Amino acid sequence: MQILVLAYFNYDFLLEDHEIKATSYEISDGTIDKKRKSIEIQQGATQLRVSHDGYHAAWLLKGKIHVYDLTNKKLKDTIEDESGDINYYRWLPDRNIIIYSISVHQSGKVNVLTKDIDTGNVHSYPTISGLAKNSEVKHIELSPLTNVVYVKIQTSSTKARIYKYDIMDNLSYIMLFGSSSKISEANLTDKLFYEDENGGIMQWDGKRKSKSRINISGKASLIGVDSNDNLYIGKRDASGKINKLLYKEQDKQSGSEWNEINLKTPCDENDIIVKMNEVYLVNRSNEVVINLKDDTEIKYYGEFIEILDNYIVYSKDEELIVDRINK
Repeated sequence: MQILVLAYFNYDFLLEDHEIKATSYEISDGTIDKKRKSIEIQQGATQLRVSHDGYHAAWLLKGKIHVYDLTNKKLKDTIEDESGDINYYRWLPDRNIIIYSISVHQSGKVNVLTKDIDTGNVHSYPTISGLAKNSEVKHIELSPLTNVVYVKIQTSSTKARIYKYDIMDNLSYIMLFGSSSKISEANLTDKLFYEDENGGIMQWDGKRKSKSRINISGKASLIGVDSNDNLYIGKRDASGKINKLLYKEQDKQSGSEWNEINLKTPCDENDIIVKMNEVYLVNRSNEVVINLKDDTEIKYYGEFIEILDNYIVYSKDEELIVDRINK
């Protein structure tokens, strides 16, 4: 019986004409668009930022986020909320999603949300309440790998609070610290690094819910954390400039040695940028960005805005320009 069934399929059924539907898919080779992209900046716009892939630009204007498609230079989306003005936003580092904050009118409340620019999906985190009326989000740190979000909210001229959303969107208050202190989150583990009011570098372990001090002598500044969880700390000279960088992976044993990068010329801490697994120095007077690990230079023309994994972003003559980095 089995032989007869197989013979039927082989000599009869498979030889007949059948209508077959096929779908063709275009497979991308991962090549990044090398064409320079630009768009005119609206007057009064602030917080100019570009998506990780270099295809969307956004800025803040009158409490709203305006998102543009850089390919056709058209407005793609406007993010706004009736409950209050948007005062802070940033792109996620690996997808076309914006995370942003709203200070609810005269209520002492802050809402944090995300919006997917491609799908339009909006996600709301639990409201942060019990704040001073004029409180504003000044910075948001997040890791797409751990799905942990840390929010820095300035509550007065000298103080700020840090709140945390875990992977299940549970909200928790972490600490009160100086409003000018920086924060930076690890990518692979739930750890937050921050500056304390005494000039030290601290680590908050979200899993153990404990603080510890990073053992660094002398005056130092928190620079950032790269994609491999290397923590970068800048050593300051007598004038307050950064003249040396220290970095090492924070999951290694505490006794391991720090790697060092000596700067040829002391610089302002805000001119050092950690991005992915690279660290850059922005030389604004010469309009060049220097990779401090291999001394390669990336030229720009105008006012530096930011550097992405594959693009450098700057403005010139009221235009925002996105240039491909030659690697």
